[in-house]
Amino acid sequence: MLHAGYSTAQGPSSPLVRPHPAVWKFIHGLIVLYLVSLIFLLFQDAHDARQLLKQLFPSLGVDPGERAYGAECRLYIPGHGVNWETIKATLFDEFVVAHTLGWWAKALILRNSVLLWSLSILFELMELTFQHMLPNFNECWWDSWILDVAVCNNIGIITGLWTVRYFGSTIYNWRGISEQPTYADKAKRSLMQFLPYSWDKFEWKIFSSPARFIECLVPVLIFLLFELHAFFLKFVLWIPPLNPLNTIRLLILLGMGLPATREYYNFIECENLSLNKIGAFAWLGLALAIVETLIAIKFGHGMFPKPWPATTIAVWSVVFVMFTVTFTAWCVKFYIIDRNPAKQAQRQDPLKAE
Repeated sequence: MLHAGYSTAQGPSSPLVRPHPAVWKFIHGLIVLYLVSLIFLLFQDAHDARQLLKQLFPSLGVDPGERAYGAECRLYIPGHGVNWETIKATLFDEFVVAHTLGWWAKALILRNSVLLWSLSILFELMELTFQHMLPNFNECWWDSWILDVAVCNNIGIITGLWTVRYFGSTIYNWRGISEQPTYADKAKRSLMQFLPYSWDKFEWKIFSSPARFIECLVPVLIFLLFELHAFFLKFVLWIPPLNPLNTIRLLILLGMGLPATREYYNFIECENLSLNKIGAFAWLGLALAIVETLIAIKFGHGMFPKPWPATTIAVWSVVFVMFTVTFTAWCVKFYIIDRNPAKQAQRQDPLKAE
């Protein structure tokens, strides 16, 4: 409580000012506490870490097991008809709504369809990559690519981007509550206090240059890490999916993601090097990603006995080589060929260049 009070009064400022700057300073303090708790957990062994979490929730400390969603993937069973049992269990899973809301929130944070769809597809590829390690990732193809990507992710991304466009085109009246003429207007203005002061559109300009492409790839990879950590951490720490610790972590990441992404976007957009620096929330996000990764690696030692499938290694090796060759060719064209003086002169005056 003392740390939270100090953070609220003296914490670093954020680009966000609604509902009040003190709220984001308080959230910054909570993120620091979460980071410090993770660092303390990192220096324990796996058994002590699990027993420590049991002090928070007595039901923890025992292996809850993992649900494998791909045990029965047939939509039609000869002699029995449509496999309604599997279909209903998948469609009415308790995480379908949470999955959609999560992508709606990501759309509010990133505000770019290319980044969002890249993240969506990459995560499904990560599920295929790590399904030999986590039973949760062993899903049916139609569950991954139709229900998750085409339905839940699609609905979340579309509604999230629509929310940004709707509020971005709205004209706000930010006069004080006491200056509103009627009680209805006062109530409306009070609710507006919890909306962002403005809904700026993020122009990521992903393919404007190779350097910009890498800058835009960074938040996608960090988001992807946090997505994977949600599954690996609960597996190595024996935390059931419905335990409140998972929800608390997601709320902390949501509170961090909004200002951190804005700070990072301002950083890559700023052209004045003397004023260009990454904000406190963005640094905390990077630190959390690193510490959570270390915890998953340390506590997961010996828990994943199955070797990497040869197909997975081969496919990702080909992808890496193709990406390296393509990106290198792009860099050569952008930084060497297109900046050649003769090439620039030919573009400005083709007849003179001849």
